Amino acid sequence: MFEPRIVGFLCNWCSYTGADTAGIARLKYPANLRAVRVPCSGRVSPELIMRAFDQGADGVLVLGCHIGECHYDNGNHRTAKRLPALQALLSFAGLEPERLRLDWVSASEGERFARIVNEFTEAVRALGPVNWRLSGDRYSVFRNQYSEISDKSIVSIDPSSLNTEYWTLITGQIRAKARELLEMGQVECVIGYEKGTRGRTRPAFIYHPAEVERLVWDGECTHNLTTYLREKLNQKSTAASSSAAGSSSSSTAERTSVVAVVVKPCDSRAINILLGEHQFTRDQVHAIGVVCPGVVPVSSSQYTVVGDPSSSVSRPLPSLQPRCLACTERVPVVYDTLIGTPEQIVIPESGSSSLQGEIARLQAASPAERMEFWLSQFDRCLRCYACRQACPLCNCPTCLYERDDSLWVGMGIGVDEKRTFHLGRAYHLAGRCIGCDECERVCPVDIPISLLNRLLAQEVERAFSHRAGYAVTPTPFVTVLAGEEALS
Repeated sequence: MFEPRIVGFLCNWCSYTGADTAGIARLKYPANLRAVRVPCSGRVSPELIMRAFDQGADGVLVLGCHIGECHYDNGNHRTAKRLPALQALLSFAGLEPERLRLDWVSASEGERFARIVNEFTEAVRALGPVNWRLSGDRYSVFRNQYSEISDKSIVSIDPSSLNTEYWTLITGQIRAKARELLEMGQVECVIGYEKGTRGRTRPAFIYHPAEVERLVWDGECTHNLTTYLREKLNQKSTAASSSAAGSSSSSTAERTSVVAVVVKPCDSRAINILLGEHQFTRDQVHAIGVVCPGVVPVSSSQYTVVGDPSSSVSRPLPSLQPRCLACTERVPVVYDTLIGTPEQIVIPESGSSSLQGEIARLQAASPAERMEFWLSQFDRCLRCYACRQACPLCNCPTCLYERDDSLWVGMGIGVDEKRTFHLGRAYHLAGRCIGCDECERVCPVDIPISLLNRLLAQEVERAFSHRAGYAVTPTPFVTVLAGEEALS
């Protein structure tokens, strides 16, 4: 008979003592439980839970203090918010949601502890052995069945609807504003877009008014330029501090720490997230917002390059990126200068985005099918970290997944370690991801990373009515529950 291996993370102050109470009272519960004492249920990270499954656990049980009784005031509040989201993410990746359970046990509730362990063990026993670890030959055959989901699906549109006249108009206004800001000394640098030597649009860093003619706006302005804000502001702040140390005037130091950045509607929400996380102050950024009709994949555009009429790039029929088809915002949510108006843009009639359909299709598949699909995707990962580098919100000084002193997050290239990286990174962005899909755009092996992020965005909006970046507010996962009765 199958006997499941259960790993239990027990709060030191309540549930672990509750286990002692059950033992003292000679209450029976299965010996399948391997208890791990933790300082607080809020200390149980997604990496610990995934590590338990990687090491062969058939189920993971997290027990904490009742809401309102946390020894650290609100640690269990955060657990109550985080674990359901992690459960949804792991379920989307192919793990049965019943294999992860969160509950509350006080020090005096030995009987409740025994009952929960009995119930959970029986539920996991009924599910059978976990299939979290599968051999490569099982999922390599499966890869092609859902291969169209991992493709960069795009929707063709009429080239005439791209409105290159609007691009030319916006380009002129961006150049004029950049010149004004630099000439008046209001900013030290303008981060925008320019045409590279191969005709593709790329980020540009303008420091002098004479350079503003390099700036352009067209359908290939796909990069999220807020990714560069922290680095540029940190550089300027350091330089300004050094300058101020040898000068009696502090106004120069303040001016040199201001950067202007061109933002699309999706990009602008990253500014609110970074402000809410105190990465910089609002007066350090001048946001040049652009009313955006959408951008096209750089491999499928066909138009005359703005600012260089002699340069014509002949490519296949243009198409909008899936994120633009899913986007409902055409005006940035935060800006200091607005370029363009909604009346000026032509939004192509291209149908709805396939992103939600792809998520629904995977959710409708069996856990084994979802497991094999995602393993086939993660198996192709190179651990190049391009997704992390392109994300404006991956801003930890040292990434958890590159620390060589971690005992429970591997840096190897095994499929289990790569899965932990992608699922853990998606979880860290829950309530923060703005849906710019830069991570997926830069992935050299086309892993559909955005599906993980959008799945969690749906869960956060459903549970907390929170949409990332629409206000300067932190993710709900780091705030306290409004009412203790909500999850007690």
